[in-house]
Amino acid sequence: MRLAFSVDNHVDVNRLDAAAVAAQQAAYLTEQGIDYYINAGDTFNDFGKTRDFFHHLAALAPHTVVRFLAGNHDLVQGIDYATAQGPADPLYLHERTLAVPGTDTVIIGNNGWYDYTLAPVDLGKTPAEFAQWKRAYWIDGAIPQPVSDQARMNRVLATTEAALDASAGKRVIYVTHFVPTPLLMVYAPDHPRWQMATAVMGSARLGQLLESRRVADVVFGHLHRRDAPLTVGQTTYWHRPMGYGIARLNEWATPDWFTEWRRTLVVLQA
Repeated sequence: MRLAFSVDNHVDVNRLDAAAVAAQQAAYLTEQGIDYYINAGDTFNDFGKTRDFFHHLAALAPHTVVRFLAGNHDLVQGIDYATAQGPADPLYLHERTLAVPGTDTVIIGNNGWYDYTLAPVDLGKTPAEFAQWKRAYWIDGAIPQPVSDQARMNRVLATTEAALDASAGKRVIYVTHFVPTPLLMVYAPDHPRWQMATAVMGSARLGQLLESRRVADVVFGHLHRRDAPLTVGQTTYWHRPMGYGIARLNEWATPDWFTEWRRTLVVLQA
């Protein structure tokens, strides 16, 4: 079984034609014999548009199992907190486990979140200060959330641990949007705004949990840089987001979105 993973496609921010994107992706997935395609979030700035896109993609690629997660951008519009935490759509992989038939592999999906544990300690900021900064300056301030960031992350950890317990003895591929380890973070002491933003990148506690449970592979995005695979103990981290290819912020090696999408696909065998 061939499993492909992608993240941070940002179809709307990159000003791409959604129908054309789905058609080209579907043709490639079919041509390459991809059995499962999982997208780890940040497809549109609207959950409804993200959901519709992946249903369209699934219809165009009937031989590929298509699933998606929501990144922070997908949660800005079109969904509330309670719905985002539930079975919002049959293709939505958040807090779900997908067994790959005929193998010992399971794919555990969780949107993830953050708890400020990736921020530099020497910033000396309190949780209240990080939360206030987020509300004032970060896109996530528009996301409806009746609980604190720490409480939301605690749920991620609890549901992840339960899924790992249920998958004991299996080879686990864990897919999430946010950063799970400080080892792949970027810090820039000369840029105070970015130093504050590190607080909302993810959670060091998630990586600690996944490594302690010997999860085989972890696929994530959110931090728009591309890294070589990193293995810690028995866990390999895969971080290859597609990111932005716009004049204001060009993170691509080429001017062509399809080339970038193909180059950033993580393809694993089950």
